[in-house]
Amino acid sequence: MAHLSKPFIVRFAVAMIAAVATADRSHAAIAIVDLFNTGVNAAGDDPNYQIISGSTLVDAVVAAPPATWVSNNAGSRWIGPATTPDARAPGGAFTYETTFTLPANADLSSVAISGDWGTDNGGLDILINSVSTGQTSVGFTSLTAFSVTSGFQTGINTLQFVLNNATNANNSDNPTGLRVDNISGMYDVIPEPTSLLAWAGLAGCVFLRRGREAC
Repeated sequence: MAHLSKPFIVRFAVAMIAAVATADRSHAAIAIVDLFNTGVNAAGDDPNYQIISGSTLVDAVVAAPPATWVSNNAGSRWIGPATTPDARAPGGAFTYETTFTLPANADLSSVAISGDWGTDNGGLDILINSVSTGQTSVGFTSLTAFSVTSGFQTGINTLQFVLNNATNANNSDNPTGLRVDNISGMYDVIPEPTSLLAWAGLAGCVFLRRGREAC
């Protein structure tokens, strides 16, 4: 076998290890399976979203939206804090919370969640694990795209949608609600140390033998 120069072997070893690490990551994208649109159960309480009321959580309910709200579809429906058909409630801020889980081997820097949200009235913020992302919605006549790419943790994560229900001139209850559609999330897994160590060992073997004999 032809003699391989030391610089060539070093470059080859580094390139192989980098290639394996990249390949491991590129093939490891996994969907977050416990993210749900609002109102997927069509009627009654929404099991996936709750409303923070004081220091407690109460179930959100599937609402019959007023005609001014963007229409429901087969994939998502409006939810709200009230049991009345048009989801009337007092004015003020409402926080809707859903949770999802990331495994211990998730690469947190790779996690990304996206979707669309609509609110009555304006959407004030989206929080990931109680940290603001600074995103707002245009209201209830159309849905606004959102994206969350940081602030995640292994185990249970909380995703909160904060909106404001405007107060009527006579201070009476008025319709309010949240709609989340097209929500999805992905993450990569951290490459197994054994696979990288194996390639590092092979590269070291090649370096020591200098290409004169097989490992």
